Amino acid sequence: MPPEDITAEEMVSRLLYRDGLMLVVDKPAGIAVHRGPKGGESLEDYFGALRFGLPQAPALAHRLDRDTSGCLVLGRHRKALAQLGKLFKLGAIGKTYWAVVEGGPDRKVGQIELPLGRLDVARGWWMKHDPDGQPAVTKWAVMGRSTLPPGGGRSTYRRQDGWG
Repeated sequence: MPPEDITAEEMVSRLLYRDGLMLVVDKPAGIAVHRGPKGGESLEDYFGALRFGLPQAPALAHRLDRDTSGCLVLGRHRKALAQLGKLFKLGAIGKTYWAVVEGGPDRKVGQIELPLGRLDVARGWWMKHDPDGQPAVTKWAVMGRSTLPPGGGRSTYRRQDGWG
C-alpha cells in the first residue's frame, strides 16, 4: 500500500488492539514506520487518527522495516512508552517473524549469532554483518514443510530476533 493511499479511516481500520497503555496496528509492507534520513512519508504521519480523545498522537514503541508487515506496538502516552520500552529491553515482549521460502535448511532449528552494523549511514537502519557492530542473535525453526509438484518445495520458518 503506497503512503498516499493512507487515510484516517485506513489507520483506524488497521487497529488490532487498544487499551489505556498501547495500541497494536497491522502495519502493511512497503511503507516506513517513520521518516528515515531521506525523509518522505511514513506511517507515523497518520498516527493522529489514533488519538481516541488523548491530546497527543501515539508514538512508536519499536520499529519494523519498510518491507516487513506485522503488528506494530504504539505507546499512547509518555509513561506508556517508557513502560513498553522497558518490557522490550527486558525481553518480556519479543518479535516473531514468519517467512515462506523456497528450499530450506536440513536442520529443524538453528541460531545465528552475528554482530550487526549499518551498511550505509545515509540509508539509515539497513543492517549488515559487521564484526565491530552490535551483538545480534536470531533463532529460527522450521515450522512445517510441504512439497510442490516435481521440481520445487516450500518451507515455513519462524524467525525470532533478540536484537532490534
